[in-house]
Amino acid sequence: MTATTGAARDALRQEQIVQAAVVLLDEGGVENLSMRKLGSRLGITGAALYWHVKSRHDLLLLAVDSVWGQVPLPHPDGPHWRPALLAMADDVRALCVRHPWLLTAMAIQPLDGPSIDRHFRHLLAVCEKAGLTRQDAEQAAQSILTFTLGSVLAAGPGPYVSFGLRAILDGVEARLAGRA
Repeated sequence: MTATTGAARDALRQEQIVQAAVVLLDEGGVENLSMRKLGSRLGITGAALYWHVKSRHDLLLLAVDSVWGQVPLPHPDGPHWRPALLAMADDVRALCVRHPWLLTAMAIQPLDGPSIDRHFRHLLAVCEKAGLTRQDAEQAAQSILTFTLGSVLAAGPGPYVSFGLRAILDGVEARLAGRA
């Protein structure tokens, strides 16, 4: 290894690599991400990237988790759970529109990672704060997330998405009312 290669490796951080990968993904989708292309963009060889990430697969997981970390989370203790859940769904939908490769990557990879887990735990907490049991909260959270991601795939117009989410939340509210 030359001194230049060692210096480049020391100067480069995993966060920089992931951000450069996100840019490549935004430009051309999952097919656009290669270690060679990413290395070239960063001014190093593709092989040098393996000092920082294990594989392209792991890099894709890191990129997915990185963009999920951008999703804002409303305060779970607020009195208005419906607007909080609608806002979370809108934010996920906007994230998928900003990063069109995300759904493809999520179909290839399991949905895991610290940011994705944080988002789902938060969604679950909002559902539980609304008064749902743990099991009902899990089912509601999964239904909201699945509908939201499906609406991105269908590229449906906003009113239909809003109607569908409101119908899901009407069902959640009816379930809560049935317990009272």
